[in-house]
Amino acid sequence: MSISTDRNFFESNDRLVTTQVPKFSHLRQDANPILAAHMLQEIYKMVTQWQQELQDIAAQSLEIASSGTVLAAWLESRTFNPGTTGEPIPTPYITVDPIDLTTVDPQAGYRLCGLDEYGNLWTRPCSMAEILSVSQAIARYQQLKDLAERKQQVELHIRQVLEDLVHLRIELED
Repeated sequence: MSISTDRNFFESNDRLVTTQVPKFSHLRQDANPILAAHMLQEIYKMVTQWQQELQDIAAQSLEIASSGTVLAAWLESRTFNPGTTGEPIPTPYITVDPIDLTTVDPQAGYRLCGLDEYGNLWTRPCSMAEILSVSQAIARYQQLKDLAERKQQVELHIRQVLEDLVHLRIELED
């Protein structure tokens, strides 16, 4: 019986049977424990970075929430027409006479708007003295909302990795 690198020859009952030995790519078929370990280390690094990011998000959220009022609302500018009963009239473009620039319209200002728990719109006047604190409270709400969205993204990544690893482990146990 002779074995060559290209063909295997088996003799059986005086018959010569020839089979082709498949050629495998060195990179695709070799068991490479170093590559597997490297991939696991990379996944570990990603997960620990996500864990740290979740801790940072929690700390930032706590800091923002403790820095003052959080308000889920928005400000709208409003202008009243002096001839009406005081109802706000939305006017996107106002023409101003240069002589009137020195006077401030006492009825002009802002209103605070938001949605209640049922989705109904609410509004209330917002004085010029309140604008800064209300704006900061709205900004804090937006920051918390952005952090909550990022937290959901990170948690989704972690859940996906966990699902994939559980499936892989089940496959490897079989």
